[in-house]
Amino acid sequence: MADYAQALGIHNKWAPIVFAVLYFLLMIWYLIQAIRRHRSVYGGLVVFSALRVVAYSLRAAMANNNKDATSKGIGITYAVLYNVGFFSILLSAYNLLRDRDRLARLNRVEQNVASTYHRFRIIHILFHLLIFVAIILGTVGIVYALGNYGHNHLGNGLNSASTYIFLAVMLGLAILTLLLLKLERSVRRDSAPAVGSAHHHLILILVALLLLLRTLFYAGTVHSRMSGTTVGTGGQANEKLWYPLAALAELLVAMLFLVPGLDPLRSLLSNHRAGEQMNAGYPEKNGYAGQTGGGVQPTGGGAAYNNRDSMQTAV
Repeated sequence: MADYAQALGIHNKWAPIVFAVLYFLLMIWYLIQAIRRHRSVYGGLVVFSALRVVAYSLRAAMANNNKDATSKGIGITYAVLYNVGFFSILLSAYNLLRDRDRLARLNRVEQNVASTYHRFRIIHILFHLLIFVAIILGTVGIVYALGNYGHNHLGNGLNSASTYIFLAVMLGLAILTLLLLKLERSVRRDSAPAVGSAHHHLILILVALLLLLRTLFYAGTVHSRMSGTTVGTGGQANEKLWYPLAALAELLVAMLFLVPGLDPLRSLLSNHRAGEQMNAGYPEKNGYAGQTGGGVQPTGGGAAYNNRDSMQTAV
């Protein structure tokens, strides 16, 4: 009978319990924030924290109970939930960048400053598509690799493909972070309310670096993926490496989202969306020029023009 705890490198009996408790507390906090603020960032963090609570609970059960350690169902469920959970925190990080980009556009003064995500809208679709493909490949790969169906080689190959796709997505997220910081710095001095404070920029950089560290660890140890058989203590099976470089990195990212003001207020973004809708249809009827989204006053003093060709619109 296969020892899935040994195959997955699960030995520490207390660490998964500690992580499960911490993620449970984070889940409660982010659930309150999601209900109060109705932000997709917090909704994603609730899902991520909940999946981590279940995953670490299963990990603790496998480490403390010999029967659970040899259960194929528990082993596969743990690995799948842990893999899917990373999807949620990546989406939360992406949605945070998107929300801050919207706030930067709301506060920008120069009409020719293009939005990072407006200019590269295809990134939004590509980002979600790649993550979805990575999750599917990873889930199927785990079932094949741990299920002892005679497809271990195929399962490990799918897991490797999933890991490298996550790495590509994470590199793209790091680039988007740098582009956002550049955009926020370009409008910081003229924005009201202020956007892109220095400590928020530091938090965004730390989030990107920690997620990149976690992904690089998995990409660098993908060759040591478990296949339901006892292996050595290298790579992902080494808890002395896995906990600080993967588990702790994810936990720190989840805790960094606790920083006040990191995610823009819902009211500001709602005003911005209302302004965009108004600019899309009403300016031509009313004949106003230079009106920007979110109620920001035009730089030209609100002068009106009847000629459509002279009308300024906010993107």
